[in-house]
Amino acid sequence: MAFATRSDLLARSNARRLFQLAVPADVQMPPDDALRVAITGGDLTALSGEDRASVELALAAIDQALADAEQLILSYRIPVTASSPLISRLCATVAMFYLQGDERMVDEVNKAYEAAVATLKSHVRGEINLLPESIAEAALPEDQVIFISSPRRYGGLAPDGGW
Repeated sequence: MAFATRSDLLARSNARRLFQLAVPADVQMPPDDALRVAITGGDLTALSGEDRASVELALAAIDQALADAEQLILSYRIPVTASSPLISRLCATVAMFYLQGDERMVDEVNKAYEAAVATLKSHVRGEINLLPESIAEAALPEDQVIFISSPRRYGGLAPDGGW
């Protein structure tokens, strides 16, 4: 199970930008909507062979960036079964950083990547918990007990401190 998908990346960016980052510079750029159609599983038979090849190269670059981002997140002790909108956003942010590459790096992408890595480091240090509740509870040692109680029924202490 992937932390983020091609569709997640498209939702956080746009097709033209993804194409510009993912299609190699020595390959002709296909029509803007072609990547959106490819990501949503649409029919690409109307495209020329050269355009289909460009789309396939772009999808391969996107898949590689997502896979690399997933490996980075796994290295911060996030289990592969974890799934949440925040983890998906972190994965998409890291993937965009990888797609951007050194020669085309812009400050906003670099800052977003650094913030994502800082969040992951905070998780490892125990300052925050990125795991969905069910996974966090499953990771508890067997000898630990969790008490869950409903709120007080009658409102707590009186103003003078007594009951």
